Amino acid sequence: MNALPDWLELHRGDAPLIISFPHTGTELPEEVADQFVSPWLARRDTDWWVHQLYDFAQSLGATTLRTAISRSVIDVNRDPSGASLYPGQNTTGLCPLTTFDNQPLYADGAAPDQAQIAVRRTRWFDPYHAAL
Repeated sequence: MNALPDWLELHRGDAPLIISFPHTGTELPEEVADQFVSPWLARRDTDWWVHQLYDFAQSLGATTLRTAISRSVIDVNRDPSGASLYPGQNTTGLCPLTTFDNQPLYADGAAPDQAQIAVRRTRWFDPYHAAL
């Protein structure tokens, strides 16, 4: 595999265990940051410090992978087809438009269109899954 992008943190262990942290990122890349209603709201659904709770895993030989990109930019733990991971539950999509409590993430008219979602998928989703 080629060199990892700087927004991916990968520690390769020797145990048969991979721990993925898809929702601990807080970075809002410059090219999309201004589209959000606020930087705070875009980080609201972050799984704060979860990766730190598992710091011990590397010493046990686990492989760990973490993205620094906020799940509001692109959620690397979602089905790109849009199928719900939890049918009947309040969930978000590949590029969430709202928080989990249905607050709009994007300013009026600034939500990503299908072309922008495709760019985000190529830039952030696909490399994360290639690393997995």
